[in-house]
Amino acid sequence: MTLQAIRRFYEAPLITAYGALTPAVPVYVDNQPLPDTTSLSEYVLLRLSFGLTTEPTIANSYDWHRGSLVIEVYSAKGVGPGRGQTLIQTAINTLTAMNATQGAAVNSVRGSIGSIVGPSFFALEGTPHYLTRMSTAFQARYTA
Repeated sequence: MTLQAIRRFYEAPLITAYGALTPAVPVYVDNQPLPDTTSLSEYVLLRLSFGLTTEPTIANSYDWHRGSLVIEVYSAKGVGPGRGQTLIQTAINTLTAMNATQGAAVNSVRGSIGSIVGPSFFALEGTPHYLTRMSTAFQARYTA
């Protein structure tokens, strides 16, 4: 349950933030079926990977989970980077707000993010989408 709770801690606020936009932007997470993306005008992929999960000490191990969160925004190609920038800013604002309240556990998880890398921009070949990507390291602790 620990890993699922930590994944939910980071993914749920982002899914909510993108769902609140007008129009709502669909968000897909790891191991979730992706529809034919050529029929979507824009969408977001969230990729969360775990790395270091414990810190051994002389007396015991601390249960700190670390990893990376990559957010990829796919918007219409050929109209400039503006929409991609606007959509990636939604993620940056959401994650920054989460960092500001890291003292309180949410569903038994406390967590924070590190420095944000990006956004980076890519005009993809063979697809109608323009990619805007950002990444950040995270650390979280399951407290239940």
